[in-house]
Amino acid sequence: MNLVKRCHRWITDLQRRLAFKIALSVLCLAGCSAYFAPMLVKSYGYASSARGIATAFTGPEGDRFVRTLRETGSVKIDGEVHAIPSELAPTLFAEDGSLTDLNFTMFLMLRDQIPTWGPQWLLQQPTTTWIFYGAVSVMLLIGVWLELFITGLYFTACTAAGVSLAWLLGSRDGVFALAGIGMLLFTFVLLIRLVSLLLSAPEQVMAIAHTVIKEASRSRISLIFILILLILLPLLPFWLDPEAPLRHRVQTFISRSVGMTFALCACMTLVLACATVAFEIRDRQIWQVMTKPVSKIRYLMGKWLGVVILNAVVLLISGMATFLYIQYLRTTDVAQGLQGDLDRLAVREEVLTARTSDYPVYEPIPQDVLDAMVAETIANDPQNERYGNNLPDYIRRGIERRINRELDFTRRTVPPGRDGEPGARTYFFTGLKDAYGGRSPLTLRYRLMLGDAEETDNYSVGFVFNQNMDTLQVREYVPTMSHFTLVPPDLVQPDGSLEVTILNLYEQQPGKTIGRIYFEEDDFEVLYKVGGFEANFLRAMLVMLIKLGFLAGLAVCFATFLSFPVACLSSFTVFMAATLGPYLAWSLEYYVPAEANRVDWSNIGVAIQWVFEMGIRQIARLSVFLLEAFGQYRPTNDLVNGLVVSWGTVLGSFIRLAVIWSGLTLVTGWLILRKRQLAIYSGGQS
Repeated sequence: MNLVKRCHRWITDLQRRLAFKIALSVLCLAGCSAYFAPMLVKSYGYASSARGIATAFTGPEGDRFVRTLRETGSVKIDGEVHAIPSELAPTLFAEDGSLTDLNFTMFLMLRDQIPTWGPQWLLQQPTTTWIFYGAVSVMLLIGVWLELFITGLYFTACTAAGVSLAWLLGSRDGVFALAGIGMLLFTFVLLIRLVSLLLSAPEQVMAIAHTVIKEASRSRISLIFILILLILLPLLPFWLDPEAPLRHRVQTFISRSVGMTFALCACMTLVLACATVAFEIRDRQIWQVMTKPVSKIRYLMGKWLGVVILNAVVLLISGMATFLYIQYLRTTDVAQGLQGDLDRLAVREEVLTARTSDYPVYEPIPQDVLDAMVAETIANDPQNERYGNNLPDYIRRGIERRINRELDFTRRTVPPGRDGEPGARTYFFTGLKDAYGGRSPLTLRYRLMLGDAEETDNYSVGFVFNQNMDTLQVREYVPTMSHFTLVPPDLVQPDGSLEVTILNLYEQQPGKTIGRIYFEEDDFEVLYKVGGFEANFLRAMLVMLIKLGFLAGLAVCFATFLSFPVACLSSFTVFMAATLGPYLAWSLEYYVPAEANRVDWSNIGVAIQWVFEMGIRQIARLSVFLLEAFGQYRPTNDLVNGLVVSWGTVLGSFIRLAVIWSGLTLVTGWLILRKRQLAIYSGGQS
């Protein structure tokens, strides 16, 4: 034991010496260079070959190269012969003989050049390789100069012991999981030390934020959430179903990892923000702060900033881990042959991307037709006779809205087939100008219902594009489930339009009521690529950080006048209400109490029921007005579905949640705190 203590003391002294720091820095840079330099050479070689292929196919002789590849299955470019699998050839070429997806074609032609000793996704992207080279080098240098060498040794020893045991037991998943856990924990310690150094400036807000970081790194309240997150994240990839398609595995992992990260960070934020203020007031520690003197608004700003910075550290670590594991998953095994390659294509084009969507455009209902239908409905309702010619406007507007919904439903319905002919209805998409001329395929997403059909059976549906039967695609679908089909990009017209005809291949049987296809407004859309996954993932993390910032301000505000348990309960209640805001807004469309003039006020029970229902509706409307913005920003769902999280979304969430609502909560907390007699409240003398 004495020997261990002497070694610990010796290494601690050694890591403080300048010469040791310089030598260790050189060694770290040399090790990183030894690993990443060959990877960069391969990466640039792959990129050079890819540029050569792209130049050949898009240059003056591009048609000749494409024709040769289509006819022979191989082509010679810059002295190298590149081939494609023969079974995939039909999916790579459009009707006019052009390539449907140049990037996927290049991947198939160059996949033999990708070595197995490095991550495939990293070897294909030189810029990303440089980023990781720089990030790893900087992290190691920070650890050296922050005197974390001995801490790194302990983490490395413990991690190596666990990894060795897992390797001896033959658990490949255990090796990766334990290595990931050790790496994440050490990264957290390193970043917390770095943040503490950056916040050590002699400024009031920064100093208070520094104390919050120190409190969080020592308190069990926050460490429990952080440890749970950093331990579970590396385990998530190995809890996926290996038999499921790669697309589903990647989507499931994104949903679980990002969703779990936000949930645990939100709980940590509310508990920590409530504790750091409420406990200081309860234990009279706030006296020492307020007598510095520190203004109350700076005190609250410091508390809020400290919690936000801690969340930024946790999101950075979990985001890096999630991103790395996503890249690992995309290279895992898929089915053999065509199905496996199409599965990888779906991951790249439908999940790990940033797409926007366009919905069909419906012709407006002629006003004279709508007025005639409203007049007929009013005339056929005996309850309207008592109004005579003085029918209230709200009743007329309600009837008009109901008729509009019924007509919209009719336009979203495809009749069943009869006498051997399928039912058909054509829909027009007009907002695809950005997709015209692109090389990535578009995605048609549909979720169809089929009357009273069984929701576990498969049914057939056909899609025809631009009234050209040569483009017919027959697909199987399960009612109420979302399905996807790829659309060649050359089908988009120069004006950004696309016609899609749905063929209902279900032929209605005599005496049967099922047969018509229908879908909801947001269940039939065309999606197309507008950006990459990396930037989209970063924007999603920023939106999550902004939402957590609002929760931090909310909890700090409650803690200024409530005890810790009550502040936590109140904060979690608002958090849940804000999360459910969009669903509450949707339900309010159907929760409409009777009009006051239709209530039998002589019946006490009916009157009380009406007052109760109207009170609930008004409370719900107020909650939606105040909190709906929080629930509207759902970056996790966008990432899972490959939808773009735009910079406009980031800016909108920043203005609405960070500037307005977080600002209002902090100002409210300041107004409350400045009116409180803290000394009297804490049991002291005023």
